[in-house]
Amino acid sequence: MTNFVIGKMGLACRFNWPTHNNGWFSAADDISRLIVNLSYNNPNDKFYIIGNNDIETLSYQKMNQLFPHGNVFNTYNNKKKLGEKYHHAGWKSPLEYINNNSISIDYGIIAFGSVLLRNVPERTYTKSGTIAKPLDRAVKYIAPYVHTLNELGIKWVCLVDDPRHFHNKIIDLYNKPEIYLSQVKGSHKFSSIVSYDNQDIVECDIPVKYSYVESNVVLDEIISPVGDDWKDRKNKMSIVLNQAGTDETLDNTSKLGNGHRPRYPILKEWILDNFKASDIYGKWSEEIMKSSGAFKGIINRGKLYPEMMNWKHSLCVPIDKGWATAKYLEYLKCGISPFMHPEYDSQRNTNIQDFYRVQSVEEMRDKIAMSDDTHIKEINRGIEECLSNEFVSGQRINDEIYSALGLQRNIRNEIRDLWTPTKTNNLEEFFV
Repeated sequence: MTNFVIGKMGLACRFNWPTHNNGWFSAADDISRLIVNLSYNNPNDKFYIIGNNDIETLSYQKMNQLFPHGNVFNTYNNKKKLGEKYHHAGWKSPLEYINNNSISIDYGIIAFGSVLLRNVPERTYTKSGTIAKPLDRAVKYIAPYVHTLNELGIKWVCLVDDPRHFHNKIIDLYNKPEIYLSQVKGSHKFSSIVSYDNQDIVECDIPVKYSYVESNVVLDEIISPVGDDWKDRKNKMSIVLNQAGTDETLDNTSKLGNGHRPRYPILKEWILDNFKASDIYGKWSEEIMKSSGAFKGIINRGKLYPEMMNWKHSLCVPIDKGWATAKYLEYLKCGISPFMHPEYDSQRNTNIQDFYRVQSVEEMRDKIAMSDDTHIKEINRGIEECLSNEFVSGQRINDEIYSALGLQRNIRNEIRDLWTPTKTNNLEEFFV
């Protein structure tokens, strides 16, 4: 038996999704699906969530459905304590839970979300020598992870599914991850203090391994090939895509304030200028939204799926150059051709066939003009290569995580039908 701490730094892990009627989704929902999958397929191991979550709001029936082995535990307590200086006192509670219950934690599996430079109260000093005062949000959503990992001193792996979450510096996280499991490969520089007692800043290189982390979005789904009824789909080309930053405008082609290049120029060149009847779902500035009737804004995923299952083709655009995202898998599972912008998955890490790796708008248009039978064949080939049992059962991502921690794992995963989308699906489970 192995004891893991788990969760997503910077966000709450949600399992009771229908109660979160916010019209969109949380970027932590994918790690929630992974926790469900890991706990089911590794029944002898225990998983302790050390950050904000809603697991205790689940009904007995839902809890038993998601976690039939009873091996997932909430350690986080966000109840205010009398006399606490900080409104969100829960940052101490995971470590207190672990210590009070004499639990020996072996390893950590933590995903990165949005974090700040300083997160744990009363532990680090500013350059002027004063005690740093983290924002309440950092104390609530980040400090529990940073504090627990630092104090436990365990080996842990970090899952990164968004280039905006490849953090260069988290000053108070001195127990650094062993490796990043991500959607690219290479290495990444990371800076932090040496310890609470020695607050010199040190930098190190952490290896980054491509590990199919995007497959979290298709875990425990039954994926079916498309048939001849695909020919009846009415929408030729549409897309789900968010702006790359809040400062995107119609005319901005330079790097945005967050360091990423804008997405609108790509959207205009590849979609708006070539497919007049397209629909565009996602978050964009008011200026851009008003520029074309194609922009439909943000809608609940349950309302989006019926729309998507009438699409034939779409385009995958990376958040940053070179990255694969979960888009190609989301499109494939809905029976949509996942054409890829030249900047998308330029390291060629994914299993997608070359048919979808287009180098120009003209090449994509020429391929879209091919026969429906050709597209049905290519979509089903993509499903076979990218959505086989190895991926939707969690076999690959489970094995990648355990291997990165140096653990032997000789288990064959089982597929459960937990999240399969349908034309009447009302779960919020889509897109980054």
